[in-house]
Amino acid sequence: MFISKTIKTSSALLFLLPFCALGTGQGVDPASDPKQQPYSGTDVSGYKLTWSDEFSGDKVDEKRWHYRLDCKHWSQQKAENNVVVGGVYRILLRKETLPCPTNHWLQPGQKEGDEPAREVQYTGGGIISNDFLQYGYYETRMKVPSGAGWHSSFWMMVDLTKDKDPSDLEFNPLDNPELKSHLELDPFENDSIDLHHYQTDAHQWKPKPGTEDPGRTQNKVGTKQIYFKDGTSLDQFHVIGFEFTEMKVRYFFDGKLVSEADFAADKYKHNAVNVWFTAIASYLRKTKAVDDSKLPDEVQVDYVRFFEK
Repeated sequence: MFISKTIKTSSALLFLLPFCALGTGQGVDPASDPKQQPYSGTDVSGYKLTWSDEFSGDKVDEKRWHYRLDCKHWSQQKAENNVVVGGVYRILLRKETLPCPTNHWLQPGQKEGDEPAREVQYTGGGIISNDFLQYGYYETRMKVPSGAGWHSSFWMMVDLTKDKDPSDLEFNPLDNPELKSHLELDPFENDSIDLHHYQTDAHQWKPKPGTEDPGRTQNKVGTKQIYFKDGTSLDQFHVIGFEFTEMKVRYFFDGKLVSEADFAADKYKHNAVNVWFTAIASYLRKTKAVDDSKLPDEVQVDYVRFFEK
């Protein structure tokens, strides 16, 4: 469901009535076609475009997005690293040293037992939608950087770091105590050390005590490693699709179903989510260092669209 920040409804209603659309259409990019359908060949039907960004302007639309600004793993995320040029949203990836006093991760060149450097040598970025979405089909066309060292993702979760606007307290999902348990949906996570692989996932964080997956503090479904042996490379544009319903999560790549999992609302506590695009420098997938020879580089996003039944 599309939930505009201009809509006033109770947070209880948000969870008690998950099948009702609380508002549609307010977020549709004027440059997009309301008759637009999901990528050709994708096995979904009955959908209508209700929210999108075609990135047709000359900068990030701050009425629609805010920025990821944390310092994590090997990079500081910066607002100025998010630009729109030539109809494409770009996350600029740079080598530059910045202080990061709270960063406890070891940096490239450090070894186990070293004192954390408290500074990072790289900057990344990301944007997070101001609007909350829920059930529907999400789609983007994007490409990742070609050099090792970057964790790039298209994903959905409530932004738990965003400052609260007092005027929004009645409906903002952040203000519902039940969101101590919340969803993370990951249709696309790539570590650029391997341009022929990405991962899908769905998490329920902080579930009711006693209902967690064994050995975890979360419930996790839909995890799949997607490998390409036909020359497909993720540093070229591809269409990533994701369907979130009351019963399932389904993952698509260039229109082809690559993964699906049961994710029923009566078992996992569903909530509305923000849409994220992010890129951070990271050790994930056993990355030892960032490939400086490929910098500066970019994550590029052609469009993002959300369709509702």
